[in-house]
This record gives sequence, structure tokens and C-alpha cells, in this order.
Amino acid sequence: MAGPPLPATLSRRRPPPTGDEETTTVLRLGEFEGVPCLSLSEAHTIIQKLKTSRSQTDEQGNKPVPMPNTDVYNKTEAYLETFVRFKTEQSASQVEAVSQKLVQEGLITSFERAQLATLCCDTVEEARTLIPSLEGKVSDDELQQTLDDISKMRDFS
Repeated sequence: MAGPPLPATLSRRRPPPTGDEETTTVLRLGEFEGVPCLSLSEAHTIIQKLKTSRSQTDEQGNKPVPMPNTDVYNKTEAYLETFVRFKTEQSASQVEAVSQKLVQEGLITSFERAQLATLCCDTVEEARTLIPSLEGKVSDDELQQTLDDISKMRDFS
């Protein structure tokens, strides 16, 4: 016995994946090529600042706009609280500054910088294993120095 008819869908069908996204030794991000990326710590900082600003009344005395209470927002916030390595704004910005040097020198992309800041690798081998597109882009000494600087900040945050 068939149930009641299903209502017509209100959303458009998602286009099929183009297949041009790949994060192996050759980094291909498709439509996201060249788009700035955030590490988990930077995303956490943005959400915390937004939360703070929305909890305060403005200069005209208007009531604050509450943060969304959606399932996606709540899960995102819980995920960031669980996995963020640098919880303070100061430490997150210091890590961003350290890793941004490699981007400014044209050695790595914004995506790779965000991965380095999120994964907090200890060794060059670990970084190259987890982020294979780093192979041949950065010297071992430069990458190890960046990883050491990030690790020092992790110890104090």
C-alpha cells in the first residue's frame, strides 16, 4: 500500500561535481582556486567576535540580534570548540602571521596555509604527508621553522 504523495521539491537539484577538486601533490581546488581560506582557529575567532558583538546593544540602544539557533550553526560551533588549537584571538592571529609569510613569498597557497595552521604538524615529513601539495614548494628548513613557530604558540595558548 502506497503512502501519501510526496510534496514537490522546492530546491534546485545540485549540479554534479565537476571532478576538478583534488588535494594531492597537485593542488586543484576548482571554483575555489585563489579563494582565501581560514584555519579552524580563525573561524573560531570570527564566530566568537560575532557572538560578542551580537550580545551587546548598539549606541542607539537597539536590542542585540541573537545568534542563529540552527542545527548547522550549533554543530559548527561545537566542532570548532572541540578541534580548535588556538582559542584566543591573539594566538590565532600570531599563527596566521607566521604562516602567511610563506604565502606572501609565493611558496604556498592560502589553502595550504590554513591546513598548516589547523593541523599543527610537528615535522616536515608529517606536514608533507598530510598536505602532499607542499612537496617541492618549500624547503625543509623553511617549513620546519614555520612548524616550530606554530608549535611554540600552541604551547602557550
